[in-house]
Amino acid sequence: MVAESSRTDSPSWQDLRAALRGTLLRPGDDGYDERRRVWNGAIDRHPLAIAQCADAEDVAAAVKFAARERVPMTVRGGGHNVAGLAVRDDALMLDLRFMNRVEVDAPSRIAHVEGGALWRDVDAATQPHGLATTGGFVSTTGVGGFTLGGGVGWLMRRCGLAIDNLLEADVVLADGRTVVCSETRHPDLFWALRGGAGGFGVVTRFTCQLHAVGEVHAGAVFYPVTAARELLRAFRAFTPTAPDALTAMLVFTTAPPLPFLPASAHGQRVMALGYCWSGGLAHGARAAAPISEAADALGRHEGPMPYAAWQQTFDPAAPSGDHYYWTTSQFDALDEALIDVLIPFAAKPADPLSDVHVHHLGGAVARIANDATAFSHRDAPFFINVIGRTADPGRFAAIRDWTRGLRSALAPHARAGMQPNFLGEASDLENCAHGPTTRAKLAALRARYDPEGLLAPVRAG
Repeated sequence: MVAESSRTDSPSWQDLRAALRGTLLRPGDDGYDERRRVWNGAIDRHPLAIAQCADAEDVAAAVKFAARERVPMTVRGGGHNVAGLAVRDDALMLDLRFMNRVEVDAPSRIAHVEGGALWRDVDAATQPHGLATTGGFVSTTGVGGFTLGGGVGWLMRRCGLAIDNLLEADVVLADGRTVVCSETRHPDLFWALRGGAGGFGVVTRFTCQLHAVGEVHAGAVFYPVTAARELLRAFRAFTPTAPDALTAMLVFTTAPPLPFLPASAHGQRVMALGYCWSGGLAHGARAAAPISEAADALGRHEGPMPYAAWQQTFDPAAPSGDHYYWTTSQFDALDEALIDVLIPFAAKPADPLSDVHVHHLGGAVARIANDATAFSHRDAPFFINVIGRTADPGRFAAIRDWTRGLRSALAPHARAGMQPNFLGEASDLENCAHGPTTRAKLAALRARYDPEGLLAPVRAG
């Protein structure tokens, strides 16, 4: 069942405004247009109201109001979800931007993270203690939506996915009650939160396991796009047995005007290797050599650096306000037939700002059973994300069509299903994010925890 926002009378917004410590924004109010906008500039939706929650009590008050008035809700954590799941027309947005506190218990290696925090907030709090946990490839990603969707990142092969480091969660349920869930308390809800992509309640606090991570050896190495085949073959050969401390990706991209690249490469389509070694620094310089030495490089920038610094390296490539359309596919192998399809598409995008990212999993991610959490794809050796991006709204249809075209071309070589955090369409959450067994289990749990469907139309973002 899904709650509809059409009503014969208007919600009593003044009642909600009076109940909040934070601010309630309505259309026409200062700040409303700013907060209805999310990271993806292609998303242009108009919620009925935006509740800027100051704390968990505000969240509970807003949820109780929505339940009483039968108004559907969305949750804005970082607002970074590419499908714009944080905002919906004719719904109440719960904006957690002011709930971004991070408390670190360094001796226990535990962090308590509020639902509106970004990964850069977590890194800023944990890194002075030489600690970290798996966050996104971009530091401006919100902790909430990232974690609920699984959470792949630079530390995943050593430390596990973000959900593998979730110890407990404080959740406001769809009826306004607050529960704390873990492996031993409300374990069914805890299972669903880890990879189910939201829709079970509003997580106001995440308690996460931390790991000893200070400096890493990381870098980016650029190559002519003509070297793509050799690099993909080397990536395919090395990554299945790579040490857990190494996470790498190959990226079809357009060379930025970086000082370590020749001027003749600027603006040209290139292949880039990005990697992060979080083990002993003495072994870092050669950690990615089986891939990096597969072709002659145009230039490189690599070496020891604080993990938090590396975590922000790719932020400039994901600016807020550009128009994005993504998709993702999982693979059992990067065989020659797949490579034959991939290279021509990835080398000639509809907009030079668009990228294609080739990733590997394995390591700690694959050592957890597939059914231990709701994340359905942890045993896939490889996945490819197609990142359609343009700064020109008039080119959005072109980058969307290119992204869909590459997805369709890869489909004969791909597994069924997609990772929730990289879906370009909200409808794919229902159809593609989970296998039939997991999907049925999640549906039953949503019916239990959100019987009126207040959170079902759109997940947290």
